[in-house]
Amino acid sequence: MQYTVTFRHMEPSDHLKDFGREKMARLEKYLDSVIDVDLTFTVEKFRHRAEAVVTADGLKIKAEEETEDMYSALDLVVDKLEKQIKRHREKQKIHNKGQGPAKRSSGHNGGKSQPEPEDEGYFTADRVRELPLEPLSPAEADERLALSNTPYMVFLDRDSGSVSLLHKLPTGSTELVRYFQN
Repeated sequence: MQYTVTFRHMEPSDHLKDFGREKMARLEKYLDSVIDVDLTFTVEKFRHRAEAVVTADGLKIKAEEETEDMYSALDLVVDKLEKQIKRHREKQKIHNKGQGPAKRSSGHNGGKSQPEPEDEGYFTADRVRELPLEPLSPAEADERLALSNTPYMVFLDRDSGSVSLLHKLPTGSTELVRYFQN
């Protein structure tokens, strides 16, 4: 999870920073991809305001709360974010459940008919995710993989220009697979 933390009108303690990271980590169990969190704390007189913008899985959500205590404001913000993420996931489940293979397809298919389940080569996925390939060096990909809780990372290898896969092996070592076109 990547964090950007901004503080206005206050110098936060290390404890508050750690508390914020710990609370935001609760959101990882609901999201599949890299999470970017922009967390802003503001203090004006007796008003403590916490604001968070979370970007992940093509979703961007925002929550803010103001109380007399920064810790409780942050707790309330995380609760709001959790509710929004859960609501979004439920809507996705309902939306994806009611669609057949023909409805799931998007875009123009060049006048070809949709394959039917009995056709050879027919495939339907329960879920389709489109993720941008980020240009990284293998070392940068290894650093991000170490911070994530997924066993692999697909990226555009900045050094070779190829699509690459970095995979955590059961032995604890990593394997780099570079894809190329003949």
